[in-house]
Amino acid sequence: MRFKLRPTYFKDFLHDCLSTRPRKLIYLLFAGALAFILVEWQHENNLYRNIGRMAQIHASSKADTAVVQEAMTSLYASMQARSAIFEGHETLSWKQSLFQSADIHLMYGSGACGGYSMVLARTLQMLGYEVRIGQLKAIKGGWGAHIIIEYYSQTLSKWVMIDPLFTWIPRTKGGNMASIKYVAKHWPDFEAQMPEDFKNQYRYNDVRYTNWDKYGGIAKPYYHLAKLFMGKPYADTICLRMYRLSTFPLLVWTAVGGYFSFFILAYFKYLRRRNKLIENQRNN
Repeated sequence: MRFKLRPTYFKDFLHDCLSTRPRKLIYLLFAGALAFILVEWQHENNLYRNIGRMAQIHASSKADTAVVQEAMTSLYASMQARSAIFEGHETLSWKQSLFQSADIHLMYGSGACGGYSMVLARTLQMLGYEVRIGQLKAIKGGWGAHIIIEYYSQTLSKWVMIDPLFTWIPRTKGGNMASIKYVAKHWPDFEAQMPEDFKNQYRYNDVRYTNWDKYGGIAKPYYHLAKLFMGKPYADTICLRMYRLSTFPLLVWTAVGGYFSFFILAYFKYLRRRNKLIENQRNN
């Protein structure tokens, strides 16, 4: 005869989970860690949300093109001031060293093109814009020589390019923002807009959004699956770097995963003990 689930089953299980002091302590630590991480995450989100809101207030218009330009210039000024204070001598916390995020660059004005791009991308993300971070090639070298971002402009109904480090937004002859592909195709029209020491080092005729060969290419199967099911244009614009903009999602899922792993392990142990007890009662 099989054991039937009774109304008190889960109540008994929960009581068993908290039956000893070490178990109570473990669950309390998981709950405390998760609560702390959620509070810190909310604090960080509000910081970038406030930056974005101030950009909306001070922008020349409500169009996203004006808001993005205001956010770029204000963040550049803030990060330049912080960079002048710390001069690259800042000491990172354990969290910052282990989980690199945009928060570090906002605090210390560090990271050069990559840091400026991550901070602006995080701000635009909190404003609800679609954003991706791109790597460019050097004229004499490989990928990653320079980092830029693109966002999808609802005003222009297209992806447009922004260079946060040089506070440069390429514009067409009509004054509109342009995509990186458009810049590459009409390079003579944009060359005069760029700083002399910049245009001789980097090129805009190619861009990638994810280095699929990093860490031995362990993420490359994901690219091939995306290419197979969604098509090459979609796969080529996947930007995994966007998932590194904040430390806290990873910390939240780590805490939740650890909690449920311990919870499931405790459940199976409880189930074995209960079934063994029932079996002994039947035999007696």
